Amino acid sequence: MPGVDKEEGDPGMAGKLEDVAAVSGVSRSTVSRVLNGGSVSEDTRQRVLAAMAQTGYRPNLAARTLASGRSGVVGVVIHVPPEVLFQDIFFSGLFHGISEGLAEREAGMMLWLANLSKEQTLERILGMRLFDGLLVTADTLDDPLVDGLVASDLPTVLIGHRHKDRSASYVDIHNERAAEQVVDHLISLGRTRIGHIAGRPGGTSAEERLTGYLRAMHRAGLSTDGLVHRGDYLTQSGVEGAGVLLEAGVDAIFAASDTMALGSLQELRRRGIRVPQDVAVAGFDDVVEASESDPPLTTMRQDTRLLGLEAAHTLFRLLNDPEALPQRVILPTELLIRQSTVGSMTRSPAAKR
Repeated sequence: MPGVDKEEGDPGMAGKLEDVAAVSGVSRSTVSRVLNGGSVSEDTRQRVLAAMAQTGYRPNLAARTLASGRSGVVGVVIHVPPEVLFQDIFFSGLFHGISEGLAEREAGMMLWLANLSKEQTLERILGMRLFDGLLVTADTLDDPLVDGLVASDLPTVLIGHRHKDRSASYVDIHNERAAEQVVDHLISLGRTRIGHIAGRPGGTSAEERLTGYLRAMHRAGLSTDGLVHRGDYLTQSGVEGAGVLLEAGVDAIFAASDTMALGSLQELRRRGIRVPQDVAVAGFDDVVEASESDPPLTTMRQDTRLLGLEAAHTLFRLLNDPEALPQRVILPTELLIRQSTVGSMTRSPAAKR
């Protein structure tokens, strides 16, 4: 009938699928794999999506849901307060990438934040039986919410990971190696009293970055006694950490987040200490403010949007192949060398990992 969408497999829609295949230069079966979240290269997937937009092809999602037994809804669990999701640069970038990845597959999203306790959230999610799969932030070593979701029969992809979760699928960066690279950079500049402002105790990324710092220092034969201060990833803890480390006689500070590094710059400026001549400063994340600070901040860049996007892609690979082995994706980071450590801006050509 005119005006009625027909689903893939209906003879009346075959021409449209053939149009998508012709425009994108792939086979009809490849178009079907893209539509159903199958395994194809990123270049092929993008070409098919572009061809779908060009030809105006829109699959009948209701029919696909009935045929596949899927709800078309993904649960996204980011256990932070609502204001943090949209104000914190890490979580806002992550959410952007997740949203983009789900939109590519025209999947719906149900977002779970820290409105309930972790135990209550776990009970609600498992009781609903609504979701095709889950995307879950995982950045604490002991988390009943993550433990329960990983142990369930729901396809789950962690954003971040814990080494004990051998059966879990995850997308992350190599925090230890990245932190080690930052400290190696400071050591290469002749700095020997390098202090570290670490993240919250028990946080996976915080502990791994601390491990990377310690490894680089010990390998170089440098002492770390009294040179580690625990922060909370917020600016004020960077201010306080800088004060403590300055009393310990540091000539460089590596903060586990840019927000803490920017707080350190504030305290150094307040005390009239020159950066980097007297004390070099480096951070982690590459938030927007890092390149705009005075001086611009050397930092380890991670692409949080890509982290969320790749997590969504990984989940769809699991949904397409329930028997697949755990998916473990480690994304690259890049050391951006700026004036807070070297006095003149440059970019490390060999910094990608």
